[in-house]
Amino acid sequence: MIAITNKKVQTVQPVAWAPFYGFSLLFDHPGDSYDPLGGSADFETIHCRSEEPKLSFYRALWERTQETVQLERKFSFCPLPLHSYHVTVWDGLNDFNVGKLREGDRDAAAAFVRGLPATMLTDRSILYGEDGAPLAIETAPVEFKFDMLEKWNSSVVARIKPANDESAYALQRIEDQRSRLTRVYFERFGIVTSTDDYRPHVSIGYFANKELGALAEAAVEELHDRLKPAMESLTITFGGISLYGMTDMETFIRRTQQ
Repeated sequence: MIAITNKKVQTVQPVAWAPFYGFSLLFDHPGDSYDPLGGSADFETIHCRSEEPKLSFYRALWERTQETVQLERKFSFCPLPLHSYHVTVWDGLNDFNVGKLREGDRDAAAAFVRGLPATMLTDRSILYGEDGAPLAIETAPVEFKFDMLEKWNSSVVARIKPANDESAYALQRIEDQRSRLTRVYFERFGIVTSTDDYRPHVSIGYFANKELGALAEAAVEELHDRLKPAMESLTITFGGISLYGMTDMETFIRRTQQ
């Protein structure tokens, strides 16, 4: 019997994702990439579609990484579905780090996180700074291209990098704002929610535990070698950044955009 110690994974075969609540700033997807959340007028959820031309980068990435039978069978790898693909810009509070908060902040923050996404409408204390400004990072359009496939602890990610000089400059401005936001949250809550070293990526999936993930290095490298030629001519462009709540690793929700 496989030991599942990754808190984001509920079952391996079939793959099911455990509840995992939190909020982050993510790049907004281009094209037809969102659905109303349960018919709600207030929220929409990421839903990447294979037929959306502006998501051809995601589609090719997902199609090529379906060649993970060895990873799934031998190393209990759990691939994420295409509809969940995203690129995180900055991590906020979540089930993993909320327990590290000071005692005076912990209960309220935990209730906020567990109440997502509804608390995004009702609670300003977590999502707004002391100056009244909302959590936000501004950006010009950023175009990314594939860099490499890597194993990070219990996950497999596709690293991405700027496709041109303009995007590299825009990414530097994002990194500056990201570092400032991390400092603001550290001063406010006493924890570091995101590292200064920003490595933009698309998560491909997770291993059931670190021990099996540690054995999969060579298999991930082989998958990278098959993937790289198919991705060389493809890019994806993001035009903005928004706040998203998550309830598990395939469900990311933002307030409905007008």
